[in-house]
Amino acid sequence: MKSKIFIFLIFFIVFVSSCAKFKGNDAYLYIPEYYLNSAQTAYDNGNIAAALKIAEKKCDELDFESCNLLGVMYLEGKYVEQNNSTALKLFTKGCVNKYPASCMYLGKMYDEGMAVNVNSKKRDEYYQIASTAFLKNCSDNKSSDCMQLGLMYINGYIYDPYEEGLNYIKKSCSMGYGKGCLALGDYYFYNMDNKTEAFSFYKKSCNNHNPEGCLKLIDMYNTYKFIDLKNAESIVAQADKMCKSGASNMCVFLGNMYKRYTKVSRIDKEKSYDYILTSCDFNNPYGCKLLGDMYYIGYGVEENEGSALRYYDKACQLGFISACTLK
Repeated sequence: MKSKIFIFLIFFIVFVSSCAKFKGNDAYLYIPEYYLNSAQTAYDNGNIAAALKIAEKKCDELDFESCNLLGVMYLEGKYVEQNNSTALKLFTKGCVNKYPASCMYLGKMYDEGMAVNVNSKKRDEYYQIASTAFLKNCSDNKSSDCMQLGLMYINGYIYDPYEEGLNYIKKSCSMGYGKGCLALGDYYFYNMDNKTEAFSFYKKSCNNHNPEGCLKLIDMYNTYKFIDLKNAESIVAQADKMCKSGASNMCVFLGNMYKRYTKVSRIDKEKSYDYILTSCDFNNPYGCKLLGDMYYIGYGVEENEGSALRYYDKACQLGFISACTLK
């Protein structure tokens, strides 16, 4: 009997200590294992708290991709307080250490006069450094840099033939880079109003495990009559797996999808709640805000103002600023 009590106490202590590590500043910080080496992966999947924590740590360790991501976050001011000066320091740190994306952002800051005076000479200098490095890396078959180089052409950072940029992005997609295929889909959708081509590239993006590509693919299944629905069910199943693996933006999308009738779904309040709950469990700020809304009005779950306020508070702490006024 004593041995059983002893074993129970050991398990209880382990349980309490495992819970305790989520208190304090890290109360909402759950980091899926496959995020641990990439702040960018966490950010792309909507786990902003994890992305910020990982990026800060790895930037201090001179991981310049992480420094660049931090710079972007401070430049955008979406999940941290907007600070151009901090962004400038982070991009400078990356650029002097030959991280080309940071040089590109420095060029943009000099072009638009963010934390520095407008200076076309410095703008062109930094764009040249970035494009030269992207070209070299693309020639070495680094697919992400092929895409970045292509986008520099498309966005007018490089004043050379527009078609050249498109070819670089196509190269990144042909190498199996999901974000490259996504960029092509966006180009054909928004720039060329060619929904057929956009659909084909979103499909390639999704097949290359890019959650945003799958999201846009499902949206097109639901929106456009000309698209054959025969593969839609398998795409939704793939999206479900992505969600459960940590792609919290996908969870939010699926949760919202089951709130309405679409070509590939029917209203299902329970499914909607489950997906939104999963997104919040993965620390998606918007997902937690939506979960608060669901508790507040009793959608898919019993109405509970206390729970609503707790999830609004979590959304606020994760960086969803508008939720801070709701708690």
